[in-house]
Amino acid sequence: MGKPKAIVIGAGVGGLSSAAKMAQSGGFEVSVFERMSFAGGRFTQHDHDGYQIPTGAVHMIPHGKKGPFADLILGSKAKGGLDLGRHGVDFLPTSHFACRLSDGKYQTAKSAYGILPWFSAKDALNLPSLLAKGAKRPWGDETVDGRTFLERRFSDDFIDFLDAFSNFAVSLRFDQMPASTVVRMLQNSFWSDRPHVPKGGCKGVIDGLRADLRENGARVKLSHEVTEILPGSAEESTKEHRFCVGVRRRGRDEASWVGADAIVHNGGHPNLLKALSDDFEVAEGVREQVRDTQAVGGIGFCFALDDDIPVRSSGVTMLPSLERVGGFVIPTFSDPSLAPEGKHLMVTHQFVPDAAVKSEIDKGREDLYEAIPWLADHGEELCVHTYHRNWPCNRAPQGAELPMDVGIEGIRCVGDGVKGHGWMMVEGIASNVPHAVSQVSDSMLG
Repeated sequence: MGKPKAIVIGAGVGGLSSAAKMAQSGGFEVSVFERMSFAGGRFTQHDHDGYQIPTGAVHMIPHGKKGPFADLILGSKAKGGLDLGRHGVDFLPTSHFACRLSDGKYQTAKSAYGILPWFSAKDALNLPSLLAKGAKRPWGDETVDGRTFLERRFSDDFIDFLDAFSNFAVSLRFDQMPASTVVRMLQNSFWSDRPHVPKGGCKGVIDGLRADLRENGARVKLSHEVTEILPGSAEESTKEHRFCVGVRRRGRDEASWVGADAIVHNGGHPNLLKALSDDFEVAEGVREQVRDTQAVGGIGFCFALDDDIPVRSSGVTMLPSLERVGGFVIPTFSDPSLAPEGKHLMVTHQFVPDAAVKSEIDKGREDLYEAIPWLADHGEELCVHTYHRNWPCNRAPQGAELPMDVGIEGIRCVGDGVKGHGWMMVEGIASNVPHAVSQVSDSMLG
């Protein structure tokens, strides 16, 4: 019998980075199966006349080179990283830590504390105690939401600014999250580096991951859907393995069977539970949690901008006065290759308070043209993306993450439904990957 076989289901950034960690160890035969025709999931891009349109992420690494994502992607192998700088992966700093556009006035800050002059003395005095508060773990049975907690300490102006950032980053307002989650998110943001833009956009990271997988003999099969997960004994060809996995190639009716000794699932908990046969026992409490968890949706506009725009920053610009849109980013001020020469790409994001998505798109568009006075003269809408159903912003809301372990030895979940406490966007995905890989690796070796 050869090396233990690990299967990764889903070629999003969580799945590919998990596969890369296992492949780098040299101890496993690793295969990745992705139902879509492209790798990267919501962390890649498609070319549109030279504009690199993101599939979900906004070409932004929120905590720069000091967060879990940088530790995983760029960190040295000796410290648990993938060292993808060898494949040309890099993160480019944004020109500012944060920006604000409110009532037509544009403000920029070079550092986390550079935003404090925009707000009251009360905010500046209370921020250090917030950043020092113990919030590395959830506070337990919480009854207070994040906004209520902050209102006891900060001005509405300051909270609205931070709340706009939350809208932009995680598609939730503070009053939709537990207080401990909001506090930890803010701590992670203020303690970190300024945001960075991945060189070449999100796809630059995905290309680096795929190059590393090829280097280490791992296979990535696109347009291959996992239909069923059975015990290995279910088929003669897989009886030497723990699992028997049905894989169907697009355009074919019948699935083929693949043996696996461990599985990393990056396709969302509902899809995992749907694929598992009745031979596997999943606790009813886990099933209920998955059933009761509503994926978080969002809407993003992409605009082509000319070079005469008055804003010259790649920092995230918050729009605290708007009801829907949280903010925008122009990543081409860090990486001009994301748009044609002499042009810029602007990406916005807004949460969705109502299920009528088309109406929300119209309202978001109205918000943007009203709040950004130069947009009508210098911008052209390229496209609008909606993130919902099986293509959401986050498969679980921030602060209500689903378990990495559903109770089946040898299967672990990664992705944006399993983010670590207080870590947002790709930082949250990366914070969980090493734990998931370590546990499935231990199960194979055991």
